[in-house]
Formats: sequence, structure tokens, C-alpha cells
Amino acid sequence: MSQGEELVVGVVEAIFFENPSNFYKVVRISVDQDETDLLLDEELVITGMFASLHLDTEYQFFGKLTNHPKYGEQFAVTRYQQKAPTSYEGLVDYLSSSRFKGIGKVLAERIVDELGQDAIDTIISDSNALKDVTGLSKAKAENLREGLLRHQGTERIFMQLSEWGFGPALSDKIYRAYESETITLIKENPYKLIEDVDGIGFSKADQLAEQLDFDAEDINRIVSGIYVSVLELSNSDGDTYVPEEVAKKNGRKLLESSRRYLISDELLERAVELAVQNEQLMRLVDNLMIPSLYYAELNIVKKIDNYYQYEQIERFEEDEIDEAIEEVVKISGINYDESQRQALKTSIQSPISVITGGPGTGKTTLIKGIILLHSILHDYDLEQATKKVDENPVLLAAPTGRAAKRMQETTGLPASTIHRLIGFNRDSQVDEFYAAELEGSLLIVDEMSMVDTWLMNWLVQAIPYHLQVVLVGDKDQLPSVGPGKVFSDLIESDVLPVLRLEKIYRQAQNSTIIDLAHKIRQGILPDDFLMKQHDRSFIQAPAQQIGHVVQQIIVAAKKKGFDATNLQVLAPMYKGPAGINALNTLLQELLNPPKPRKREINHFDSVFRVGDKVLQLVNNSEDGVYNGDIGRIESIHFKKETASKVEEITVSFDNVELVYKKSDLDQLTLAYCTSIHKAQGSEYPLVILPLVDMFSRLLQKDILYTAITRAQSSLIMLGNPDSFYKAVTSEKEPRKTFLRDLLMVQFDKEASEDEDDEAEEQTKEEEPSQQTPEAEAIQMELEEQIEEPLELREATINQIDPMINMDGVTPYDFMSSTN
Repeated sequence: MSQGEELVVGVVEAIFFENPSNFYKVVRISVDQDETDLLLDEELVITGMFASLHLDTEYQFFGKLTNHPKYGEQFAVTRYQQKAPTSYEGLVDYLSSSRFKGIGKVLAERIVDELGQDAIDTIISDSNALKDVTGLSKAKAENLREGLLRHQGTERIFMQLSEWGFGPALSDKIYRAYESETITLIKENPYKLIEDVDGIGFSKADQLAEQLDFDAEDINRIVSGIYVSVLELSNSDGDTYVPEEVAKKNGRKLLESSRRYLISDELLERAVELAVQNEQLMRLVDNLMIPSLYYAELNIVKKIDNYYQYEQIERFEEDEIDEAIEEVVKISGINYDESQRQALKTSIQSPISVITGGPGTGKTTLIKGIILLHSILHDYDLEQATKKVDENPVLLAAPTGRAAKRMQETTGLPASTIHRLIGFNRDSQVDEFYAAELEGSLLIVDEMSMVDTWLMNWLVQAIPYHLQVVLVGDKDQLPSVGPGKVFSDLIESDVLPVLRLEKIYRQAQNSTIIDLAHKIRQGILPDDFLMKQHDRSFIQAPAQQIGHVVQQIIVAAKKKGFDATNLQVLAPMYKGPAGINALNTLLQELLNPPKPRKREINHFDSVFRVGDKVLQLVNNSEDGVYNGDIGRIESIHFKKETASKVEEITVSFDNVELVYKKSDLDQLTLAYCTSIHKAQGSEYPLVILPLVDMFSRLLQKDILYTAITRAQSSLIMLGNPDSFYKAVTSEKEPRKTFLRDLLMVQFDKEASEDEDDEAEEQTKEEEPSQQTPEAEAIQMELEEQIEEPLELREATINQIDPMINMDGVTPYDFMSSTN
């Protein structure tokens, strides 16, 4: 027993409560044995994670006696096992009992003679253990093992997992992945846990492998090190492939730091070949990919190619379209210029089209025009659109809930997240999910720069050949959080009609914020960057004073009517005095300070308080809340007030209210200050943006551009001017992907050979470069693919204007005169 652990032996009499999602149970037992004899012959309530318990069955429970303030004495169980016989006679009697049909005393004796006094453990852990027992048929052997697994197996599995250092939550995940084969499979190759069970990394798997006497040069270990290096580089850098030499270098570093044992080049090479042979990794020329990204890129290309071959969209004559556009102008009151009219025509005539443009270039106006034009040509009434997005002829979607909400507000039609549209929810598995075909005749997806390779693959598989598609975004914004640069690759491949919006229209011409954003796109800052403007300003401050300056701005902003709902602080990093964590703590005290009657709850280093602005960190499609959605804490209930007997927080997200138990609070974080990535797809009347030298690694043009374009009306920048100049002139190396080149190969696209160097520099995105050797080498892969998409193989609303009565207010009004 572990230090501090107590033992109670008892018979299960009743199960009062059980949670099927995590095996938590409240159980009454009659005590047969305890270390102090104080509980003997008494009943006791026990609590804990129990995968399987049988009534009228005796168990050994390990844990600690506690005293609940309301329910009294309870025994909190950390591990348990069914009490099983250990003597020869006891084993024979147990195996020949009525529990196991077909096993008489003679067969039971043969089993114990063959397997010894560890017979039960051996049968449970090894499905072939009984094959050499004389006179035992295959059917009887299977029945015996199934019976032992029912009566003893699950408990022993969880006990073994506990002894290996896995807590209840991870043990639950492992058991659900492997079930009765859990112990066998882990002993065969503990490194498989990394691929099969979310939450287990290389370090944990390697520690377990060392416990199980796996050699540092075991080939499974080396393969796992290479696989993890490719996976981590894809997730951290956003690349869909990793050069083989880089993968081996990072794999070696991981392996040698874990066990301090030198790994040879030959062993690394063997591991790569084995990983490729077993399709744990895919190789293209001298690059390695995890299978789900490999197949996702291939599937996107194949689907787009098939779509153009088999598309069934309705066609219209040129004069019909011109006439319909005139009706659009009449209804909307918008006099589209020639470039916008051409964009409307192209979108309505093309199976798939792409629209890209910066702020103020009319993307939203064009989206509304396309919808209206489509309704006129297809003769349906937009007024009759239902509130359910998937029941309309027009489907509107975006990667995040906030972006979908903004799309709904600007169009007046229902919109949803892409995940919800295609049916991906919290129970969906990456390697098993296949989207059902969408209904409707027009699909418009906004904020496409946020769509990663996996999501794009699922989306294109859901698009039927009759559904017209318009993809909208800003190619200069940050790429997706997940691997890939899908929107940029689609544009640069030149296989789809691309409508580039460059002109800034009248409603944006008075905005110096928009002018600043367009200058940043060009890699420059305007001469008046540090000067006070009517809608933006700059305050110089070192990192240590950022908090003080933000505090002064917030105090002044509150006096002008601003609060947490209509102002947003953005920062690139979490750590440091100017980082997200420190600013959130400060802003919480300023915007939602503690009060005697205001409830709050501590969660590790955070405090959650009624009224707090919070951000969802994981997707919850079932309840309609997604990673990046912002909500408000409406209520907090303490243990004694809830049926679950744990603290609960209720959070409202627009029209959805969710209840979070204390164990779920890792899904939430304060949102007074968020990362710039998390702010994508949203806009705020007032944005406060600190940039300082401590953010050096993240001072990049796309980060600055994305942050600036979140500001609708007012922008306050603060920090070191040099940090802003560095950001605007720094571009991260483009992500490594194959999608662009694969599309070019599939559609026989090549770059113009007579481009001069000047044109290449000036309009890099306008003219795709020559096909890469990798793309040419993979052409055969594409030709061999079947017509149907490949299956992934890896387990891997209008609102009140917030500026009402704020005419003439500028960012400088938010600062005290001392500034």
C-alpha cells in the first residue's frame, strides 16, 4: 500500500449514484475487514471511480476515511480490486464455481497446474494463455476469460493503471480505447498510448516503458520519438510536413533528453523506415507527415477536382445576371462599381470562388449582394428564411462562434460555425469523422484564413456537387491555429477564380485605423504613426509600466461609458508584466472588482467572479459553444447548494447558458485581455494593444495587422515604437504545406516563365511560382487515388450601437491629463 493509504474489505450492498461518463459512483458496503477494526460489521459509504462493481461481491478498497460535513463518514477510494483466491485449492474452487459455466474441477485443476497461482492475472492479461490447457475447448476458454474479465478484469485493469501512475480521468480514457486488452496492449508497446489516448505525451509513455524494462534502443521507442517530433512541429509551427532531417534531429533531442542515452544515426534511419512502412508517418520525397494531414491535403485536392468535373450548379445567361444585378442595386440602394459588379458575376457563375480583401474593401457588402443576387436568380424569398441555418437555400458559416454571430448580424440570415454545420461535436473522432452532405444551393464561408487543413477537409467532403461555394477572407491575417495555410494556398494555386478587393470605400475613407492597416500590409508605418489621430493614438511605455498605463486608460474609458463588453485588450503573449495573464488579473479588478455579496471561486491561480468576462478554450458543438467564444459568468453555486456536491458556475454565451462543474473550469479563462489569435473573427469599438520588446519572438506583420483590424472605432497602441517598427518589417517564414503545389499539379497550373524579378517581388501572391519537386513527385499519388474521398487513417441580429452619444470622443479622452 502507498503511504497514507488505508484498506477496507467489504461486500457491495447498493449503488446510490453513478456517472456513466466517468465511472464515478457512491456505494454502500458492509465492512468485513478494516485496519483498525472500528468499522467491522458496519455499513460504510464509499466514493470514487469504479469501472465495474457487482452487488453481493467482496472487494478490497484502498483510500482514506473522510468526514463529509453533510453526509458524515465516507471512504474515498483511490484504487480497488475484487478479492480473489490465491491458494491452489481456493483457485480451483473459484474457477470451478457456478460463475464460469463448463469449467469443472478437473479442468480447473489443469488450468492452475498449467498457469500456477497467478492463473487469474495471466488469463486476464493474455488472451492466448489457455490455449495449451489439455481438454479445454476454444469456446470454453473464451467463456472463462470473458467471465473473469466481467468479474475481475476491469477492476484489475484500473488498479494496474493506477499503479503505473495514471489518474482516474486518464485511466478512463485508456480503458475506453483498449477495453479488455488494455494491459496486454500497453505491455506490448506503451508508446501507442501517445497516438491513441489524448493527454499522454512522450515523457509519460517513456517513463512507463522504462518501468516495463523497455530498452532505450527499443525500436518502438525510437519510432515514437520521430512520430512525436513530427506531430509537435506540425502543431507548433503550423506546417503540414517536416523535412526528414529536421524530424530526426528533433526526435534524437527528445529521445536523448528523456533518458540521457545517445541514439545512433542508423537507429534513427531504421525507425523512420519502419514508421513509413507501418503508415505511422507518410513520406513525400525527403519530408515526413502525420497521416491525417497527408490524407487531408490529398482529399481537399481530389474533392475540388471532382467538384469541377461533376458540378451541377444552375447556369444563367449573361443578360439574366445583368438584369438581376440591377434589381440588387434597386433593392439594396448600393450602386456597385464595375469591379464589384464583376465580382458579383464571377461568384454567381463559378462553382467555387474566392474573395479576399482587407478592412473597408467591401467584403460584407459583396456577401450581402451575392446572397440577394442568388435569391433573385433562383427565385426564393429571403424573408421566408428559417432560423435554422441548415434548412435554408443559403448556408452561412465561419470557423468560430463569434465570427458566425457577426456574419448573422450583418446579413440578417442565420449563420453557424463550420463544426456545427457539418455535424462535428465533442464526441467526434478525428480519424473516424465523415461529414454528412449539406443541403442548400449556396454556401458562403467567412474568415477563411482561420480554417486549418483538417477542418477544410471535413468541409469539402460535405459539399455536394450542386452547392455553389464562396470562400471569403483576408489572406494577410494570421493563418489558422491548426496546421496549414489553406486560404493562402487556394489563392496562390490559381486554380479557383479569385476576387481581390483593393479599393477602400467611402465609409472607410475617414478611418485612419483602416489606412494604418493597409500600410502595415505593405510593410510600412505611416509618418503620422506616433501622432494623435481622431480614432487612434500611441502612448510610449516600457513593459513594466504597461499595467499602470492600461489602468489609467480603463478608468477614463469607464467614465465615457465603456465596459468589458465593448472594449478589448489584446496581447501576443501570456507571460510577463505586459502579458495576457497579468493584464487579465489587473483588468478583472478594474472592470469587475470584488464586493461583499459578489460570489467568486478560486481555481488554481485564477479567480472566477460573478460578472466576469470569460473565454471558452475548447469546442463544445453539442451545446453550441466553441473555442474562442466569449461569455459572462451569471451565477456561482457552492458545494452545499448543488446536486453534484461540487461548485458550479453558470456562463451565458449569447443565447446559450452552460453549467461548468469545478472539474470543467480548465475550459474557461478570463477574457478581458486575450491573444490576438483568439480575437480573430471579432471586432470591438475600442481596442487597446500593447507591444513591447519582451514579445520579440511574436513581433510579426500578420500579428500586428490582425490586431489593428479588430478595432472598429478607436485604437490605443502602447509600448515601445521600435517594437511596432520591428513587427511591421518582420514576416515569419511561410508555413510548409503541399496543398498549393498539389492543386497546381492536379489542374496543370504553372507559373509564367517570363516573370521578371521586380514583378515577382511586387506581386508574389498574384503569380504562383514553379511547381516544387515535392509536388511533382506526389503527382502519381493523386493519379492513384480513388474517386471517393480517402478515409483518414490516424487516431490522432442587430445590436444597439455601443458608440451612441459618444460623438467626438477620441482615444485621448480615455487618458488623464497627466498622460
